[in-house]
Amino acid sequence: MNLLTDELLRVQASSGLYTMSLPALMSALGRDDVVSLPGIQRHQEDAFHVFLCYLAGVILSRRGHTDSAQPEEYWLKGLRELTGEVGDDAWMLVVNDPCKPAFMQPPIPIEDHGRLKVKARTPDELDLLPTAKNHDLKQARATCSTPDGWIYSLISLQTMSGYFGRGNPGISRMNRGFGNRPLVELCHSIRPGQRWRDAVERLHVHRGNVLAGAWGYDPQGLVLTWLPQWDGKSSFSLTALDPFYIEICRRVRLRGEGQIDLAEAVPCNANRVDAKALNGVVGDAWHPIDVGSTNDKALSISPQGLTAQVLRRLVFADGIRLSGMQQPLTGKSETAWLSVSVLVRGQGTTDGYHEKRVPIPAHAQRRLLGSTVPGDPLATLSRSAIDYAGKMQNSVLKPAIFSLIQGGPDKVQLDRDSAQSWWQRFGKIYTTRWSDAFFPWLWDVPTSFVEEDILKDWARWLRTEALEVLNEAQAALPLHSGRHYRICVQANRMFWSALYSERNFPFLREAKERNDERIANTK
Repeated sequence: MNLLTDELLRVQASSGLYTMSLPALMSALGRDDVVSLPGIQRHQEDAFHVFLCYLAGVILSRRGHTDSAQPEEYWLKGLRELTGEVGDDAWMLVVNDPCKPAFMQPPIPIEDHGRLKVKARTPDELDLLPTAKNHDLKQARATCSTPDGWIYSLISLQTMSGYFGRGNPGISRMNRGFGNRPLVELCHSIRPGQRWRDAVERLHVHRGNVLAGAWGYDPQGLVLTWLPQWDGKSSFSLTALDPFYIEICRRVRLRGEGQIDLAEAVPCNANRVDAKALNGVVGDAWHPIDVGSTNDKALSISPQGLTAQVLRRLVFADGIRLSGMQQPLTGKSETAWLSVSVLVRGQGTTDGYHEKRVPIPAHAQRRLLGSTVPGDPLATLSRSAIDYAGKMQNSVLKPAIFSLIQGGPDKVQLDRDSAQSWWQRFGKIYTTRWSDAFFPWLWDVPTSFVEEDILKDWARWLRTEALEVLNEAQAALPLHSGRHYRICVQANRMFWSALYSERNFPFLREAKERNDERIANTK
């Protein structure tokens, strides 16, 4: 099972379903002939995309080329050049001698062979998802293991994992062991091939910037970090690596005869790449840098996920240094997508896989994506609009919903745990609605605007959405039939009084009064 010569990857191409080798897939991507990869899970797609981009980027750079539309033979030769004397073992899924490398599997010293223990019998069980509670995906749910399933799981595990207990260190492209690795990219096309070509083109510029930085990368350094033997104690310094190094973080080995039967693993006491002091700031082309604190650090996404606030920071470079893949390509005039994906991790658990694609029309791209300056009116407006949405949710809608849940009391108690699950349900509905509308609304803001007027219109829209959610809650919540009317009246009173409070949106009351007066004068 050699990735370079055997057809192990299922590919849905424009003309039908095929199986391809790795060089053939890269050639098909260069022709923009790939529609999808049937064997891949959604949380694995971006990790595999980055893997393919880095491979192509380093091969083209070392050969002095920039065009990613190359024939299969070109990629085959380039991939073999990366392994040197090791040969094709480095691209074999199964090499039963643990003293030799295999794909994403480092050689293990002979004294550690007896410590190898079964880790997984299916690809999904090997994957990076710490599904101890079976939240997102069930463990070992795959009943039929395919070669490409193992390939994607190996790449996902080795290039995206954080710390997972003693003996299971994480990757260097992440801020600390319990961080995560968000992949952020401005896509000019959502077709896999065109997206890959655009990313590889930008990598050419990014590579020069990284080599000119202070990391000390070697342009002829090691790319495939699973080639040398790993005793689980030693680490590579960045000066030994190519800036596009393909990382591993675990000592795993696949076993089988003619097929893959299981994966074994032995613990590691050190990271494969020594970069802890850099807080994940290692020149990754897909990872933005959080510069809002004393020391720069790779951005980590909180358990709340990809909120509108996070996306706004990524769009306007608010306390963030944009990733190399967020730079727009010249000559592109159509709609682009800000693609963001991340698996948010906790201590031994997953807090969910999150992904967003924010469409950015051509007319808005000139004002965004790092081109703004501090104090830019649109950036300031976007921040205020999110503050308004949060105030409408927490100071207006939340007390009204709690009033419904608690049966219309004179004083609502927001700290009641029994009401939290109901509130989370309706709060999420409201958050989803305004978040989905936020960026389209922002793109429609004229170039010249008065912030106060625009925000008033936004507040009116938020009021309408919040009131609709309140009405939905009234219809859905189990209310005492004998007090139903009174409870609903009390909740509505709570809503409107909070809305017009001086602390919240008093200008909406003034606008209502002026409108009522205008209507009265016309009668």
